[in-house]
Amino acid sequence: MIYSKSSIKNIAESIGIPKLKDGISTAMAQDVEYRLHEIITEGMKFMRHSKRTKLTVADVNSALRVRNIEPMYGFEAGRPIKFHKAASALEDIYYVEDEEIDLNTILEEPLPSVPLEVVYTAHWLAIEGVQPRIQQNPIPLDADAEENGPSVKKLAKTHHKGQDGVETIPLVKHVLSKELQLYFECITESLQSTDPIVKSTALESISVDAGIHQLVTYFVQYVAVTVKSNLHNLESLRTAMAVAKAIRRNPNLFVEPYMHQLIPSLLTCLVSKRLCDEYTEDHWSLRDNAAEQIADICQHYGHSYHTLQSRIARTLLRAFLDPTKPLTTHYGAIVGLTKLGASTAKVLILPNIKTYMTLLSTELEKNNPQLTHDGKHCQEALLEALRVVAREESAAAEDELKLASLSSTQKNKLSAVLGEAMAEIVLAEKHDGKIVAGVLAIGNDNKASDKRIMS
Repeated sequence: MIYSKSSIKNIAESIGIPKLKDGISTAMAQDVEYRLHEIITEGMKFMRHSKRTKLTVADVNSALRVRNIEPMYGFEAGRPIKFHKAASALEDIYYVEDEEIDLNTILEEPLPSVPLEVVYTAHWLAIEGVQPRIQQNPIPLDADAEENGPSVKKLAKTHHKGQDGVETIPLVKHVLSKELQLYFECITESLQSTDPIVKSTALESISVDAGIHQLVTYFVQYVAVTVKSNLHNLESLRTAMAVAKAIRRNPNLFVEPYMHQLIPSLLTCLVSKRLCDEYTEDHWSLRDNAAEQIADICQHYGHSYHTLQSRIARTLLRAFLDPTKPLTTHYGAIVGLTKLGASTAKVLILPNIKTYMTLLSTELEKNNPQLTHDGKHCQEALLEALRVVAREESAAAEDELKLASLSSTQKNKLSAVLGEAMAEIVLAEKHDGKIVAGVLAIGNDNKASDKRIMS
């Protein structure tokens, strides 16, 4: 018997029941042993459900609560229980010594800090397979860090304490697999190759591969660094623009969050003062390519970012109307506004052609070969803008213009809208009758709207 009858007699004497009969003591000892077995069995159920192999005081208390019995007070699962031996004449008695607590010492201790309120916040665990660098996410430790020993782990687990005393985890490090690192190195080396076949193969890989979503931010950074460090190297800038286009062409990549990093590089190639060492080099095609990509971005992501096109158009308009900017910047601004659509060209370019041609004529009169070369391209860009605007106008004006020769009144209207210099250039073009018809139609529409406002 685990619980002896002598223990029952001792407990009975402590509560004022002397000389308890042996039969009663034996029966009560058996009943106590049965109750203890029930409680321990019930507590072991809680232990197994908690995935533990050691029975704790909390398990026993949970078993007592299930039996509607008041739990034991004064014992904690985390505190070891020490029994002390008390010698006696009959048998050894073991007891638990209660710790004496000095209330004055407790009262003199400083109050603990007020705990923070419980709040709920949402954050991204991963975006496109990449863990964001925020303090809520844990710091990943790769295999190399684990091999370096506990010093690296200790450094990774270091916390920083802010001004308000709240400990924050430092920003995590973006870790790439060795395969992706090798792929990125091979691609960047191939992009710098002088062999056009090797370069085109690398660009094709960027535009079709599905497993490079973690490298998008690195390719965007590659474009930005290449544009910044090779601003006068035309071939490197063309490669950067090709990489930007390949990234956007890949249907397996989600590049929308990186547009704010890609657009500045495109605008630099569009309106930069110089993109090459010699003005005779063909940097105009690079500016045209950048303008096409910017227009494509506005078309695809304009529904998500409603102010994107207006902000880009405002930037290009400032570059177009700034007389201190070089003609190369003016060309990029004109081409960029034209690529944004006929409505943009009609509202922002057409009303300013007359004023701009005055500035352009002044530059062409300086008899500088570079200014003359750049001015011709600006004139061609303005003609292309007028062609785009004219395509949106009705065909009736053009048919009416073909039936009769251009009168002096129509020429005066054309000069009033475009200025004399630009009007002469348009009239000199043999196959640009549609431009004349479209511009005159716009002038008539503006006069009609003015009359309706006056009335």
